[in-house]
Amino acid sequence: MHRLPISRARRLLHAVQRWIRPQSRVTVTVFVNTDPLALLCGYSPGAQLVLAYRYTLPAATVGDDRLLLERVFAAFNDQPVHPDDQLHADAWAAKRLRSLSVGDVVALDDRYYACAPVGWMSIPAPGA
Repeated sequence: MHRLPISRARRLLHAVQRWIRPQSRVTVTVFVNTDPLALLCGYSPGAQLVLAYRYTLPAATVGDDRLLLERVFAAFNDQPVHPDDQLHADAWAAKRLRSLSVGDVVALDDRYYACAPVGWMSIPAPGA
């Protein structure tokens, strides 16, 4: 019986798995709060939000929502922790957007979170 080398067999297995079960992705959408008091008061329902940036990440690299939110926060405060995030941090800076701050909103697919003074607060979809 002929055996494939481990690395070749592993690549073949991964290709078959991707074909059978395509890799899921998470869409990250960042909204900037235009209320000048949001930095002091935080997010409030009915806040005026502007779509600032949207991108997708492979679900395998994501982990839990809180970890991903911290990753997004770091990237859009010009301190990306993941090598893939440097591209997004550069694009954010090229758009001349301010740092992600208290009162801003990040959506992970259909889950919405407002940046709080400490951590993140789960919120209903804005405008819903």
